[in-house]
Amino acid sequence: MKQILLIFAVLVQVIGAKAQESRGHITAIARHELPSISKYILATQDNLGIYKQNLSNHSQEHDVNSIIKDIETYLNAMPKNRSESDNLLSRHFNPLRHFFLTTTNKTSVATEFLYSVNPYQFCNYNDTAIALYIFALNDDITYSLEKLTEKKVMRKVLDECLLPSLKALDEFKDNEIKYMGLSVYFGSKDTREGSPKDHIVSGCLTLVARLNDIQQFSSGLITEKGLLANSELYYSDGTESQVLNRIVINVD
Repeated sequence: MKQILLIFAVLVQVIGAKAQESRGHITAIARHELPSISKYILATQDNLGIYKQNLSNHSQEHDVNSIIKDIETYLNAMPKNRSESDNLLSRHFNPLRHFFLTTTNKTSVATEFLYSVNPYQFCNYNDTAIALYIFALNDDITYSLEKLTEKKVMRKVLDECLLPSLKALDEFKDNEIKYMGLSVYFGSKDTREGSPKDHIVSGCLTLVARLNDIQQFSSGLITEKGLLANSELYYSDGTESQVLNRIVINVD
């Protein structure tokens, strides 16, 4: 009897090791098949010109419920030969849906002309981990450069729009996704003396951080300073194409 139990225990260990090895192999394949997150950040920044053109009236704002409906329709019609991105969507649809439906009211999913299919993309991060990039978010407030400097506007977008939206990522429990990226479009009107009439300045602020750090920040376990110390922040005003301009925002 003891011998049988010993053999059974060994088999369990072997099977467990094989399963873990298989999961690691699948993860490696997934990273290989997915596009780099830097590619999609650049694509998002390139849409600033379109965003600026439509900033005055938000005429093409996309209702978040229709986004969820589009994703559900895609999931129901998904082919048998799925891409790794499709498999990731199937596994992580519910927390992604939760994000879109519960993100802070000051941030809305941006206008539909800013993305071709969906305002998210599963990516690889430095070829070492899987990342989920949620782009085409929109700060509902148009800021005044008569009252605020561009640097202060950027800080407001970070503190009052981007960081609060991170709380809506609390449903991601699986350790499969290691990094999250979020980009927020925002605009400012420049009514200062000497500025062109109705001059609009647009920007895109992107945060890339470990999902674990994001969730600890949202739970109050680490500070904003702690989160940003291990994160990446990128800013673009649309003047430089295909450039990742990494910035540092000091936290007092």
